[in-house]
Amino acid sequence: MSSKSAVVPIVNPALTNLARQGLALAHMTLQGAGELTSLVAETHATIAAGPLPWNRDGTQPAHRAPFPYRLVTQSFLYLAKLAQGLLGQASIVPASPQGQLFHSILNGVCGDKLETWANPLAQSMMLCDEQGQPLPAGWAANSGEAVIFIHGLCLSEREWQTEAHTAFVTGLRSEGHAVAWLRYNSGRPIPENGQSLSELLERHFADSKAPRLTLIGHSMGGLLIRSASHHASLGGAVWLGKLHQAAYLASPHLGAPLERMGNALNNTLGLTPYSKPFMRLGNIRSQGIRDLRHGRLHSDDLNAPLHPATRHFLLAVHMGTGPEGHWMGDGLVPVRSALGQHLDASRALSGPDVTRRELAELNHMALLRDTRVYAELQDWMVAAR
Repeated sequence: MSSKSAVVPIVNPALTNLARQGLALAHMTLQGAGELTSLVAETHATIAAGPLPWNRDGTQPAHRAPFPYRLVTQSFLYLAKLAQGLLGQASIVPASPQGQLFHSILNGVCGDKLETWANPLAQSMMLCDEQGQPLPAGWAANSGEAVIFIHGLCLSEREWQTEAHTAFVTGLRSEGHAVAWLRYNSGRPIPENGQSLSELLERHFADSKAPRLTLIGHSMGGLLIRSASHHASLGGAVWLGKLHQAAYLASPHLGAPLERMGNALNNTLGLTPYSKPFMRLGNIRSQGIRDLRHGRLHSDDLNAPLHPATRHFLLAVHMGTGPEGHWMGDGLVPVRSALGQHLDASRALSGPDVTRRELAELNHMALLRDTRVYAELQDWMVAAR
């Protein structure tokens, strides 16, 4: 019998959810400590080798550092493996609101690492109701239309639950629409989340009796819609034919300047072999965050067009008081990026049915609770009837 099969049935039932959370955090910390020790070992080995400062290839591998570095690194990784063996594979979702917020932020910041390390704190993709409860198969049966809200980076379905949003959802349900919220690991690469979303929608909407579909994404959530549509188009997924309309609320279609600035600063560490190892510290931010740099939607980095058979609504907000858009837009996403208006017309987002709107005196997060946003959505959706 393997050590894993011997440990899991005995230890896991005795672990409370809180204990598993602590053990999962310990596993994550030990994995990170192992990587950090390896980084320090590279720095030590490089300094000992004494390469010329302008020789970018002069950085030395960690195994050339003194043996104690390897001993400490392997000790951390061994302890992490022991913790993982006790944890089992079941996902962990904290029960308290504070724990859930921390969980969402953690996944946004390093969710790709959590997935790579098989840490159960990695959030799996799911459809849920406003209380965060998973929705069963057939949740949208007999509805006029299914409406799914998709959150942005480091968020979850909770951030949608504002007074203005609840009023909007009440109106949708009164019209016979089924409503759901997507929860996902926002630290994963956007192309991978897009593929996962396409597969999830195929499971729910491939049936000929499934209702039409409306997707509404905030920030990164809008990029997931476009990525999922692209994957569905390439794979001939049935659900794409049900996609009646898609709305993108402050989504960085042309990328986010702050991430580009952060990446440029991090790249300066690669100018010398002595600072190059520390680029890995800068890259501790998740691939999901890095994909926001240019609005990366799929692995080949080509610009995905808007699905031509779908209605599209692009909303930009900015913090200025006048009609002109502030250069930083809403603080995170410039107006041109949110509206998909690239200076190169060949890279601008276009289609047979595209509506663009812009709101002033509003920042990136406040738009989720602003009544003007939902009024614009309501007008756009009514126009399709």
